[in-house]
Amino acid sequence: MAEAIQESKVKREDLFLTSKAWKTEMGYEKVRQAFEESLKRLQTDYLDLYLIHWPLPEDGYEDWEKLDLETWRGLEELYEEGRVRAIGVSNFLPYHLENLMKHSKIKPMVNQIEFHPGWAHLDVVEYCLKNEIIPEAWSPMARSGA
Repeated sequence: MAEAIQESKVKREDLFLTSKAWKTEMGYEKVRQAFEESLKRLQTDYLDLYLIHWPLPEDGYEDWEKLDLETWRGLEELYEEGRVRAIGVSNFLPYHLENLMKHSKIKPMVNQIEFHPGWAHLDVVEYCLKNEIIPEAWSPMARSGA
């Protein structure tokens, strides 16, 4: 990716770079380390948007509320340090968002969700809009079976 960015000759400030912390990169220390690795891979000193990819590392994970808060605290600090311009989540449902908003200083700015004609998640979109969280589609055209 960094090579493509450099070859494009587009100024960094004219690009919008987003990265995500994967499910295995949750928790305060891990998410900060994952962020640093993203910067290295992209050869940049900041991101425009950084997301938590999923609200829990695996189905049935019991202490997801605490883990989400620890991970979110890492993102809040990166935002406050000016190392990322916006922070958000991906695949979070309203009750996951409630946990963050109830216990955090900064609410998510974006919730990237699957959204296309076959899967609209209108309840999540409505919740996000009501709470001034930008819903962003990660699969606007769905996937074909071919």
